[in-house]
Amino acid sequence: MARSVLENRIVKLEGRNPARPYEHLSDEELDARLAAISVRIEAEAGVKMADYVEALTRAVSADEPLPEGMTKMDIQGLIASFRNLASIRSRHAQ
Repeated sequence: MARSVLENRIVKLEGRNPARPYEHLSDEELDARLAAISVRIEAEAGVKMADYVEALTRAVSADEPLPEGMTKMDIQGLIASFRNLASIRSRHAQ
């Protein structure tokens, strides 16, 4: 896929690709961002992320009512994102 003129200039000026905004971060910086996101999600949900993902998975599987404005595909995407985040966090913790 061709990059726009603006993207090319950003890459040239900043030395990083705007399509991959986190690749320039060190492992420590990435882990700090992931930890902050995890804490925020857990605070908003009021439960640990793993428990929240499990509850969402059960709700989708049982065809329970979904949060207003969200489709089944939205929830499945959210579940996949949470699982991916948890996986990345566990890899960085090792």
